[in-house]
Amino acid sequence: MSRGGKKGDINKKIKVKPNINMGVVVLILLISIVFIRLGNVLKSNRERGAFAYVQLLNLGMPIIQSQVYDEGIYAENKLSLKNICVGVLGLNNFSYKGIIQNEISSFYNIGDKDTKSTFTFNPFQISEDSISKLPVNNDSKNTQIYDPSLKKEINKSKPEILIYHSHTTENYNAAEPESSEENTNVVGVGDVLSKELEDNYGISVIHDKTNHCISYNDSYTRSGETVDKYLKEYGDFKMIIDLHRDSIEDKAVTTTDVYGMSASKIMFVNAKNSTRYDKNKELTEKVFNKTAELFPSLPTKIFTYNRGKNAFNQSKSDGCLLFEIGSHTNTPEESKITAECMARVIAEIINK
Repeated sequence: MSRGGKKGDINKKIKVKPNINMGVVVLILLISIVFIRLGNVLKSNRERGAFAYVQLLNLGMPIIQSQVYDEGIYAENKLSLKNICVGVLGLNNFSYKGIIQNEISSFYNIGDKDTKSTFTFNPFQISEDSISKLPVNNDSKNTQIYDPSLKKEINKSKPEILIYHSHTTENYNAAEPESSEENTNVVGVGDVLSKELEDNYGISVIHDKTNHCISYNDSYTRSGETVDKYLKEYGDFKMIIDLHRDSIEDKAVTTTDVYGMSASKIMFVNAKNSTRYDKNKELTEKVFNKTAELFPSLPTKIFTYNRGKNAFNQSKSDGCLLFEIGSHTNTPEESKITAECMARVIAEIINK
């Protein structure tokens, strides 16, 4: 009896430890991190992942892609399934500099020639008399870009060129890809193109600065209304230019040298679903070829979508063009040099 009692007492004192599976804990932790990063990627992007969701549906149910999917609705959307996965994994800026920039925002402008360093190792005072100051010359008439023989008398009563921006807030700043600041976004580049055409070549221009991208997916609908307004008021134009910038991360891909000046490369975009596609294509190729002739390293390619959103409004005129000047990694100054080049190209085509 005594032995049995002792054994019972011993059993009562034994505590059963919970069996924790560390593998499950790690898996839950990893899934949580993925969802947190996914939320940050979607939060930082105005498209909210609609394109990626549709791509996921297309993969899971091919019948949707073949019967329902309209490629044009998502033309130019950047937040694809691939880009979301790359962003969640942190591979969207995969380089020693990119990794630092992702973690420490103040390092975004390392290596930019026009950025002042905030790190000072040997501060000292400099006398104004000891500094050699040269005037900054931003007048393209004094560069090899400008050709004075192309200038004509301007006729303000009949504008020849319409410039507008479907994605008005596209900015030239890797740390701030979207901005309403006209001096640094595509509107500022459009200002340079407009001024060059009017002042240096006598070509009358309307530059519309309406913000069309309050909602990204409806940008082309709103910009189309703007184009219709000017067509109704002035009739057709020789060129109707929708000026954008690209979103390529590698700056080396979108940068070149023009007469010793750093400039943004330019890409041209067409839509096959335009009712005037043949004429649009003909004009785009003409501008592309003239650009390649005058500035060989400037143009990259003509990118043609089978279906563009609202055909990128290119059905509205034979003279419709879509430019992608540089990327968010380029500087405004580089893209404005390209605008000067494109003014020369346009004048070569219109004024000769």
